[in-house]
Amino acid sequence: MCDLRIFILLAFLLPANVSAQDPIPYEPKENFRFELDYTFKTRPPPDTDKVSFVESNTPRGSQVLPYLKVKFEFSDFDVKYFKYKVQNYSGSIIKTRKIRLPESYVLDMGFSDDLKDRITSHKYSIYFYEKSKKAISKIDIEVAENGDLFLNGEFHGRI
Repeated sequence: MCDLRIFILLAFLLPANVSAQDPIPYEPKENFRFELDYTFKTRPPPDTDKVSFVESNTPRGSQVLPYLKVKFEFSDFDVKYFKYKVQNYSGSIIKTRKIRLPESYVLDMGFSDDLKDRITSHKYSIYFYEKSKKAISKIDIEVAENGDLFLNGEFHGRI
């Protein structure tokens, strides 16, 4: 009897919550440009003053490794676009800024091996807001475990 009441309660509440959360659409490709800055950097040596009790599979040393940055340029925005926020996979806000056109932002994603191995955040979202703090659109950038790079769900090469 108790299970039936819970089922009925969930049946009424669940559709209301799902419809209340409208998905944020992707920003149209025409409104921004992006450029991959794929360089090689030397990984910094580990900090010898700290002791870690967690084993890390991060390769450390003075080897030169591929490093990824993505430059975004926003120039064709409507007046309603007020600010943007950059958020990583874990939900931490990386940057918040008011939009002043033309606007550019460089997203420092990190070493490509760390992105593929999920050691650092492999997915970032840029959310665009109106002055009323309502999200208008977003740009998602993600690196899959095999190195495929996706922008708004579309394949854009392999890192």
